[in-house]
Amino acid sequence: MMKRIIAAAVLTSALSGAAYAENQPAYLVAALEVSDLNAYFQTYGGPVFPMLAAAGAEVLVGSPSVSVLEGKYGATWTAIVRFPSMEALEAWYGSVEYQAIAPARRELSNQSVSVLVAAPAFQMPQQ
Repeated sequence: MMKRIIAAAVLTSALSGAAYAENQPAYLVAALEVSDLNAYFQTYGGPVFPMLAAAGAEVLVGSPSVSVLEGKYGATWTAIVRFPSMEALEAWYGSVEYQAIAPARRELSNQSVSVLVAAPAFQMPQQ
């Protein structure tokens, strides 16, 4: 009987974890080398903030300076934005409104070293 209770608890936990995985937050991480931050904010930063808010996103980090603890890091602008889900992040990124201003970000940052990535919240690797 105890084995059945434990098995049921494990199964319930796994199923609730699977349901959470579909609705977990997702993060946009931007590490950009921007030579003119004033132009960047006038052309791109100003318009993007209302778009992020409309998508339910929250800017967690936005800074021209970070403390490098290990390795090399050349970005002059770092941002981390939390979205309610990967679907919300992808919908925002693919939207006509965002794609209209995305070329400004690309033009104002060094594309050979700048990166923009989307990542889900922590997921335990499958074994």
